[in-house]
Amino acid sequence: MTDTVCYRHPDRPAGVRCQRCDRPICPSCMNSASVGFQCPNCFHEGVKSVPRTRTSLGGIQRGNPQVVTLSLMAINVLVFIAVRAGSSRIVNDLVLVPVLVDSEPWRLLTSAFTHLQIFHIFANLFMLYQLGPPLEQMLGRLRFLVLYLLSALGGGVAVWLLSAPGSATLGASGAVLGLIGALLVLHRARGLDITWILGYVAITAVLSFVVPSISWQGHLGGFVTGAAVAWIYLQINNRRRNKTRT
Repeated sequence: MTDTVCYRHPDRPAGVRCQRCDRPICPSCMNSASVGFQCPNCFHEGVKSVPRTRTSLGGIQRGNPQVVTLSLMAINVLVFIAVRAGSSRIVNDLVLVPVLVDSEPWRLLTSAFTHLQIFHIFANLFMLYQLGPPLEQMLGRLRFLVLYLLSALGGGVAVWLLSAPGSATLGASGAVLGLIGALLVLHRARGLDITWILGYVAITAVLSFVVPSISWQGHLGGFVTGAAVAWIYLQINNRRRNKTRT
């Protein structure tokens, strides 16, 4: 114990000394540590020095494995409400029209968050909710978000390059197919069962070419991009593990 004043609050009497720096601290500056109390500066430095727990694929592990998934779903829902409640100009500014991409490149990504029909957004968000959490848990929040956005962008680029210049495309299907492609690569690398994934891909491929309103270009671009991103993640993780062993 000490009768000096807190080094951070000179107007307050100190109750104890920090276990790391031995400076006097008042009750409001006391942070409970494994042994005794620490001042805020030492406590935060100690937290930074603790190694972060990583996922099986090298991402930073967090407490809630659904934060990014639910946030992406929320964005889709908010855009859907805005489109349905607002003027037609909103959807016209977001939808992907290949001939407009040169002057309005944001359409490559905004179209992946835009829906008009309830069934369309329900189907996409249902699959996102099924696929997102396990991938988010495996990859970590940041890597999962990058995977989703790049898959959406990959689908948009494929539509831009392969679709009719004046056609209009929207929906999160390309991003969702990117998650499917990523799961296929990751499950295959781990030796897990991929039967249901191949079945889903086969059904989606048939529907993409049979139903005129479905963009096979967006599906293909998203799927290939998602698979490529997952492969890159695997290579990065393998290199990190090899460095750790050596």
